Amino acid sequence: MGVFAKTGSRSLKTTLGGAAILGISALVLVGCSSGSTDSGSDSGDLSLKIGTILPQTGTLAVLGPPEIAGVDLAAKDINDAKAGLTIDVTQKDSGDTTTDIASQSATSLLADGVSAIVGAASSGVSKTFIDQVTQAGVIQISPANTSPDFTSYEDDGYYWRTAPSDVLQGRILGNKIIKDGKTNVSILYMNDAYGTGLEENVKAALEAGGATVGAEETFEPASTDFNSALTSVLATDPDALVVISFDEIKTIAEQLAAKGFDFSKFYGTDGNYGVITDKDTNVDIAGAQFTNPGVEAKTEFQDKLQALVKEQGNDELTVFSYAAESYDATTLLALASLQGGATDGATIKDNLQSVSEEGTKCESFADCAKLIADGEDIDYEGLSGPITFDENGDPTEAYVSIYKYDTGNKTSFEEQVFGKLD
Repeated sequence: MGVFAKTGSRSLKTTLGGAAILGISALVLVGCSSGSTDSGSDSGDLSLKIGTILPQTGTLAVLGPPEIAGVDLAAKDINDAKAGLTIDVTQKDSGDTTTDIASQSATSLLADGVSAIVGAASSGVSKTFIDQVTQAGVIQISPANTSPDFTSYEDDGYYWRTAPSDVLQGRILGNKIIKDGKTNVSILYMNDAYGTGLEENVKAALEAGGATVGAEETFEPASTDFNSALTSVLATDPDALVVISFDEIKTIAEQLAAKGFDFSKFYGTDGNYGVITDKDTNVDIAGAQFTNPGVEAKTEFQDKLQALVKEQGNDELTVFSYAAESYDATTLLALASLQGGATDGATIKDNLQSVSEEGTKCESFADCAKLIADGEDIDYEGLSGPITFDENGDPTEAYVSIYKYDTGNKTSFEEQVFGKLD
């Protein structure tokens, strides 16, 4: 079995530079449920044990089902391939930053001897247990962390993510607002790692494009009354309002509607996209637009996810945010283990970048595993995009999709934008 570890260990990450952005049109994916995946093992196979810390409860619970389903589907595909490695998954809750659920989950998974943990979804939640995991020599790979802070975080090379930094999403959102002809923008954002990082990059893109940020207000996570902050950000009569939140958007939207707000001026982000659905009849946000890292989920991928959650006895998925990134994170862990010939955290760390770049391109665990068995270097091309990790554990290129709400809170895919980080 060939080993192609090119990078060794990373002790300190360097800061991201700019983001080159190209507009294109296409389609692919994003999206989670609960329950462990069985891993029948053939004699001589490697056995990889991983856990997840993803939101089953809390303010980001809308992202839990598609992310968990993405991990479970990847585990099923890996085990069905019978290609020299079986994987076992234990699912744990992350809660949100108002609880200590995530660190308790990390303690439990580490005691159980996992080699890697997929999660969390929230950047703020990941910060509560990243040291606990990485200092134990266990891989943490998030499908949805977008805070720029992780690029330069001291993690000895054990932290990775399949979602792009908000350097990219922020710039794409800012450019979209300018493209729509908006010039006077207000921003309401959450005071945590996710909110402040995204606000900084949205604002930079707006100002670079000639727009004015006339008013900004922040709120603490899990706030319940936004009237004062909304009065402030609407006082400048903005032609665009950016709201960076999690499920607080439900209350924010209701309070905006009570003020007669025109939702065609509303721009949201991945943290609040999909929280309001066509089942919410107390407020209609038709015209609102949202950015969401990743590509639109292909029909075939959606169907496989829906079939899996139905088989597990779980509710049908209503959004697919970060499902693809979760699938890819799980597949990359397995490929890094298979290429390195072992399932410990250090081996996975030393092979993750290698399996994502430069070698022979392959698009499934089964196909990539065959190439590894033949002694070839591989370049896994994921469902979420090309991946290609840099030395910081960040993807160097990614897609960000844009969705729009129609009457009745139904959503439609508008476009996706490709961007590179350098």
